[in-house]
Amino acid sequence: MLSAAQFEQYERDGYLILRNQFSDAEMSALDAVADRNPPSDDGKLVGNWPEPGRYTLAKSSWSDPGFVHFAEHPRVVAGAKELLKDDVHLTAYVMYDRTPGGKGIPAHHDYKRWRPVGSSLEWLFTIIPMCDYDESCGQLFVAPGSHHLDRQVNRGEGVLHINEAIRPREEDFIDPELKRGDLLFMNMHLWHRAAGNNSEIHRRGLFNKYAAKHYPPATGYYVFSDEVYNLMSDAGKELIAVHSNKPVGTTRLLLQRTFDDKLQFFFVKDDNKLSLPGGPVYFEDAIPDWDIGNYVGSLQTNILKQIRLETPWVSYVGDYDEGEVLCRVYAYPMNANGFPVAYHEGEWVDQADLSERVFEHTYVQKAVAEWLDPTMVRGKGLSQAKSRIDQFAF
Repeated sequence: MLSAAQFEQYERDGYLILRNQFSDAEMSALDAVADRNPPSDDGKLVGNWPEPGRYTLAKSSWSDPGFVHFAEHPRVVAGAKELLKDDVHLTAYVMYDRTPGGKGIPAHHDYKRWRPVGSSLEWLFTIIPMCDYDESCGQLFVAPGSHHLDRQVNRGEGVLHINEAIRPREEDFIDPELKRGDLLFMNMHLWHRAAGNNSEIHRRGLFNKYAAKHYPPATGYYVFSDEVYNLMSDAGKELIAVHSNKPVGTTRLLLQRTFDDKLQFFFVKDDNKLSLPGGPVYFEDAIPDWDIGNYVGSLQTNILKQIRLETPWVSYVGDYDEGEVLCRVYAYPMNANGFPVAYHEGEWVDQADLSERVFEHTYVQKAVAEWLDPTMVRGKGLSQAKSRIDQFAF
């Protein structure tokens, strides 16, 4: 249970440090987990590890119970729930390893509309340093209060919009003197940077990300495998939003409009059945980083070909069984400014008439209900290609 003063500090400064939260035995166990899991992807070492650099241990860490222990650690999860004022979903648990001589990272914040981890409107980091983040190993600098900008606005688009952040001054950054075994909670909008590793040891840390349950990432969640899900305790399983051994194989669009005061959704026709527009996925890979789970580019390519429509953004609804694969459904609510031309071989269906129609896929009504759920707070998901230009432009 956090104190009122701790909660107030997090709200004011955008971060909170709980000192010396993990015992020597726990940290030694974490060291052992890291030692037996060098940064790898599908069994292959990442880059030139352990040459100087910054390496991410992600997919290979998910199957080790030692990392799972800290992803579902009661102290970590309880703090995230309190600070986010909601139940939480685990969106990532990774170890960063800055090897000796590895360079630092410039100032940035981590709300990113193309990233499954970063595109929720309410999420935070939890960071467990595995060594002292000092002048030798490399400090983590933060700019207290830099998350406090009035960036979230409702522009009447059906989802909330986040304006571009204002970069803090260099003198605004401080060293919070993180030590091995501390626990840091950090707001998604907080600006931070990291110094290079000038020591002879690996600068390692466990970086978990938790999103508030009612603030789904706009690009969609990463789909954890059933094997990883089954490693979790019963309490840990509650943290996983989506798990399956089926890949996301298709994307479809829930296109919404209001016509004659009636809410309508658009469907394409196929053998007298209706289906949501969309098609097969591909991984966009326009930004060289770890963004598995963003299929916005696939969706926009498919609907441009299929119904000659290009949306500036979409928002994640859910993942649904579609035969041998999962279908990731996104939504876009149209406004009244579009040009009123007919759409290719399709039909607008009133929401009230959905139960009377025959659909190619059985999840349509469930997807509509989840999209219209008033308790969910959604943002804009962008393709990687659009985000390379300006992720705040739309």
